[in-house]
Amino acid sequence: MLARLHCGAIADEATVARLLRVTAATLALAAGALHLAQIGPHVDEDPRFGFFFLVVGVLQIVGGLYLLYPLGSDASARLIAWFGIAGTVSTVGIWAISRAVGLPFGAEPGTRETVGLADAAADVFEFFTVLFLLAWIYRTTLGQRGLARITAAGILCAFAIAGIWLLTRWLGWFAPDPRLVAYSELTDFAALVFLLLLALVLSRAWFVIHNTARASRLAGGVLLGCLVLAELALVGFTLPAPGGQNRDCAYGPIREDSGLSHAQPPEPITLDVGELRSVVVLLLVACAGDPVTITSLVPYQQLGPVLAVERITIDRSRASRNDRVRGGEASGVAAEGSVLRPNEGRYPVVIEVRGAEPGTQAVSAFKIDWSSAGASGSLGFASSTLFCVGHDGCATLPQR
Repeated sequence: MLARLHCGAIADEATVARLLRVTAATLALAAGALHLAQIGPHVDEDPRFGFFFLVVGVLQIVGGLYLLYPLGSDASARLIAWFGIAGTVSTVGIWAISRAVGLPFGAEPGTRETVGLADAAADVFEFFTVLFLLAWIYRTTLGQRGLARITAAGILCAFAIAGIWLLTRWLGWFAPDPRLVAYSELTDFAALVFLLLLALVLSRAWFVIHNTARASRLAGGVLLGCLVLAELALVGFTLPAPGGQNRDCAYGPIREDSGLSHAQPPEPITLDVGELRSVVVLLLVACAGDPVTITSLVPYQQLGPVLAVERITIDRSRASRNDRVRGGEASGVAAEGSVLRPNEGRYPVVIEVRGAEPGTQAVSAFKIDWSSAGASGSLGFASSTLFCVGHDGCATLPQR
């Protein structure tokens, strides 16, 4: 009997089941809150994207609440859990396609999107939601040994994802969503704390499964409470900036004032192969306070082979939105190292580009590193500027 208990049954199955179910619920709720918070910027891109985020967010919130207070039979609860797993895997799959090859519709069809902190956090929530739901569904059939292996694998995954998060952020492989302004350093800290707490939750489940830890509801409640706080912090630090372009200067001392957006993009700019044009892509304004130095200003996405960017400048003579496109070289001073002074109007960012190969190229956003009064940081601004090189490639696009 003792051998059977050790290898098969779990002494306190109710505690383990509750821990798995409630943790999955908090993860689903966090993912749902994150998706609902991101509706605004995605509506700007395409109303269908906003609707998708609304549906996903609502379903995750409803599913998370159901897991907290499951109704009906155990069979119906398992069926709903399977529905949640299928929906979560589908959502992650759509995200992967958008980052690998781009979606076939939207403001920039077929254009790969960058990996941002918000979507990275959502994917981490969703990955562990699936893991906890699977463990909860199969808790009785797996037995002690099988469930212990799943929890051990989850612990390893939590530490592995934490390492991958740090490494890829250090290498610059993913960054805050260019349409948003996030507290990136605090987001990284919140993500690591969340993953550590998740590993502790899984460790507690592992010890309870092996009957080596006292199944205290108080200890489990405190641990889950800390996990929820970390989830809330991770969601909070990835909230989008109001207006998407830091209009109220809440996230840094620079705002973008061109009015360009994914929702109302300007007309495409056409040029021939070899032709040189200078185009205003951003209108920057220094917020009230100290002067702001631009230490770096680069496009978020990798450009080419359609376009070759010769240089990026600040040209104060082109503050009018009507003077957006000029032929020939850009004038002004180099953007990097330029100083923006408060109460001195707009600072137009001009990129000088040359047509390299026939085709289209979207320059959708820019990353700006800044320093001011001993402080520094990064901001991302949308531009939504579309270039069309060669007349054959522009036949179906509006002509400028």
